[in-house]
Amino acid sequence: MGMRLRCLSWSAPVLSLSLLACGGGGEDDEGADEVGDTGDSEETGETGEEPPPNPFAEVVEQGLGDYVGTIDPSQIVEDGAATHYLFDPADGPMCLRGGDYWMSTRAGSHDPKDLLIYLQGGGACWSELCQAFETLGPPAVPDSGMLNRNLEDNPFADWNAVYVPYCDGSLFTGDVDIDDDDDGAIDRYHRGLIDLSVALDVALETFPEAERIVLAGSSAGSYGVHISDMLVRTMWLGAELIVVADSGVGIGKPGDSAFIPGLLEEWDSLRLIPDSCPDCVTDHITNLPSWQLSVDPNLRFVAISTYADSIIGGVFLGLGPGEYQAALEQELGKLAADHPGRYTRYLFDSSLHTTIAADSSVEGLPGITANFDQAYVGGVSVAQWLGQAITDDPAFSDQIE
Repeated sequence: MGMRLRCLSWSAPVLSLSLLACGGGGEDDEGADEVGDTGDSEETGETGEEPPPNPFAEVVEQGLGDYVGTIDPSQIVEDGAATHYLFDPADGPMCLRGGDYWMSTRAGSHDPKDLLIYLQGGGACWSELCQAFETLGPPAVPDSGMLNRNLEDNPFADWNAVYVPYCDGSLFTGDVDIDDDDDGAIDRYHRGLIDLSVALDVALETFPEAERIVLAGSSAGSYGVHISDMLVRTMWLGAELIVVADSGVGIGKPGDSAFIPGLLEEWDSLRLIPDSCPDCVTDHITNLPSWQLSVDPNLRFVAISTYADSIIGGVFLGLGPGEYQAALEQELGKLAADHPGRYTRYLFDSSLHTTIAADSSVEGLPGITANFDQAYVGGVSVAQWLGQAITDDPAFSDQIE
C-alpha cells in the first residue's frame, strides 16, 4: 500500500511546567481554560486521583523538558499500518548537517496499553571523532529485529510501536549548533534533544493510555535511553517502564573521568544529568541508571552486550583487549547487585555489536551485528529473554556466558 498525505490537523500535547516538574497540577488553577490545560480527565484520570509525583522533576527543571509540546509536525503521511510525521528544520528538529527530521508510529493489534519506543543507533560525532548517521532516508519503520511484525519469536511483533530515527550524532541529548572552523557557518547541528522531544510528543498524542512501555535503544540509541528514559517517565507518569539497553550500556573509558563529561559538555547536554547526583557521570555513566532505579520504583533496566564489542569498545572508546569486558563486568555487576531483579544482564562472549536491530530473516551487517532471535547464552535468544522480561516469567534472570 502506498503512502498518502493526510491533511494536517495537529495539537501537540503541551504540558505545563508544573505538570512536567511535579507530576500534577498545582493548587493554583488560574488559567485552567488556556491552551495546554488538559482538564481532570488528562491530569488526574477518570477517578480524579492525582498522578504520582515525577521522580525526575529536577532534571526537567534543568532543561530536559524545554522542547516538550513546542513544535508541531509539518506533514503527516499515512503508510499502511504506519504513520510518518515530518518536521520543518526551520522549527528546530533536524539532522547533523541540517537535513529534515521525521519519526513514525505503527499501530499494533496487541493490548493498546502496551507500547514499544525504539531509538535507532548510528554512531556519534564530536570534535575528535565523527562517525555517525548524518541524514535520514525516506520515512519507513524497519521490519527487522524487535520491529519485525512477522518474526515468530518476537514478543513485540503485535505491539504498538514508535520508531525514533537517529541522525544528529549526539546520542539523543544534544542541544547546540557548532561552527568547527570558525568561518561563520554551522558545521554540526546537534539537535538530539529536540528530535527526541518531538518524537515523544507524537508518541504521547498517539498512545496516551500506555501502561506498559518498553523503551529500547541499540548502540547510540542504547546510550540515549539512559537520559531519554527520564523524559518518557515524565510523559507517562504512572506506566511501568522497562528500559532495554543494547550494546551501549554506559561504559566509557576506564580511568578517564574527563571523556564522557567532555562529550556531554560539547553537546550542551551535561545539564541533563541530575544535580543531586554528582557522581552520576564519572569515567562511565552507569551511576545514572543506578540513581534512576533508586528514585523510580516502576522502572526496570535490562542490559545486552558482548564482551568484546568491536564498535563500542574498539572504534569509539579505543580500548585494548579485555579492557571493555573488565569494565563491563565490574560496572554492570555492581548495578545488578545494588538493584536485584531490577537490573538484569544478557552478556555473551563475542565481538558482535547490537542484537535487537536484526534477525535471522532480515540480516543486519554479517560479522558485525548479532541476530535477535538466535540463541547465544544457555540456549536462550535475546528475543526469548525479553519475552520473559515483559511477562514476569519466573525463569527471567541474568543470562551470562
